[in-house]
Amino acid sequence: MKLKKPSAKKVTDTAALTGGVIVGGAVSKGVFGLIHSPAATEDTAEQKKQENAALVKRALLIAATGAGAVFLEGNDSITSAAKGTLIGMAAIQTLEAIATLAKRSGVTPEAAATTVPKKFLARVAGLGCPCTDVGMGSVIPMALSPRYNLDMNVNRGLGNASVGSIDEWVNKDLLTV
Repeated sequence: MKLKKPSAKKVTDTAALTGGVIVGGAVSKGVFGLIHSPAATEDTAEQKKQENAALVKRALLIAATGAGAVFLEGNDSITSAAKGTLIGMAAIQTLEAIATLAKRSGVTPEAAATTVPKKFLARVAGLGCPCTDVGMGSVIPMALSPRYNLDMNVNRGLGNASVGSIDEWVNKDLLTV
């Protein structure tokens, strides 16, 4: 490996690839949301079934986007951006699958970890924040997370209207999706 002054084309292609990866990561979450929308349930067997379906769909997205990046040919910035988008999609889905499998295999979440190595491992595995439970397809509302105190159960006068608790709002929206 050598470091040398990059050409303008190399800088442009690297910027396009990096931008593509960022866009791909965001698009990946949207695409996954379109192909997988679990129903809220307290049944453990049904949750496991939905989690397994999510893992299969993630694996298919990883395979499709990875193959797309491999088969894409070209030396221009558009190709670099397209490859970056596909790589970003594969990367995000892989990280989400790793977090699901880590949770399943008993990796201690950061909030419950008692040692620095366990906290480090939880963060590496994607279990660093209880708020990720909502993004992982869990039916546990973020408002139930032990890390956050979101109890805003105070009514504020807004003319004749008032604002209820955030718990009601979050639970209503999560359960109606």
